Amino acid sequence: MIRGTYCLDSSVLVKLLVPEEGSDEAAALVKRIISTGCRLIAPAFAWAEVGTVLRKKVKSGLISESEAEETWARFVSLSIDYVEDASIPQMAWRICTKFDLPTMYDAAFLAVSEKAAEDSQSVVEFWTADRELVESLGRLVPPYVRLLN
Repeated sequence: MIRGTYCLDSSVLVKLLVPEEGSDEAAALVKRIISTGCRLIAPAFAWAEVGTVLRKKVKSGLISESEAEETWARFVSLSIDYVEDASIPQMAWRICTKFDLPTMYDAAFLAVSEKAAEDSQSVVEFWTADRELVESLGRLVPPYVRLLN
């Protein structure tokens, strides 16, 4: 039985996969989500975004090619439901406009969270480690947004 739904952005997923500041918190969050039978969701493109971050880490020498391969294997083994819905692009555009966000990536994660909440008629928490994103939402931060500390 699904007890809740969580949308994790790429900043949280990368911290889960690659040791860096915030990795312990990301691991604890995902462990709690999985152990309680909750659902993980992300926009349909999220796998490419995570892969891009890993490739950049290889190119900059932060991780080796073999570490990237192992990390990628761990990532694709996660049980993430990738959400693709015709309404997501328009919802993301509305969110970008409302919060004056510079990119659609962040807005797409927020839109997926809102769409899943609308469909399930329950709260869907969106988790990010991107403090700048949360601050850019200003006083109007949606109540479902959580910052990984």
